[in-house]
Amino acid sequence: MKSTRSITFTPGAALLALAVGFYASLGPGQSSASTASSTDHSLTRAMVREGISDTAITTKVKAGLLNQKDLGSTRIHVRTRDGVVRLTGSVPTTVQRQMATKVAKGVTGVASVENDLIVH
Repeated sequence: MKSTRSITFTPGAALLALAVGFYASLGPGQSSASTASSTDHSLTRAMVREGISDTAITTKVKAGLLNQKDLGSTRIHVRTRDGVVRLTGSVPTTVQRQMATKVAKGVTGVASVENDLIVH
């Protein structure tokens, strides 16, 4: 009998894939150390680090929302920029709206939360 291997895609692998995709999108002229100044290179590193950090925060917030048993998180969209988490979408109750804010604020690295969730 032939066995099938399953691949687990962890958040770390997702972050690595995003970082590689971001770096690749810079283009050949921008990724070359010989053509870029040291200032440009350090800015690129900072941009990649910040993107990974925001992506990690988004991933952790989404995971936290999914782990909440009494929260219908499938209609909640999460975006992070410079540590500011923005929640959009809809939830059925005000209690769930507040719960989503609490979960997002509990994630390490979150500077603030903008809760634009609509209660339906």
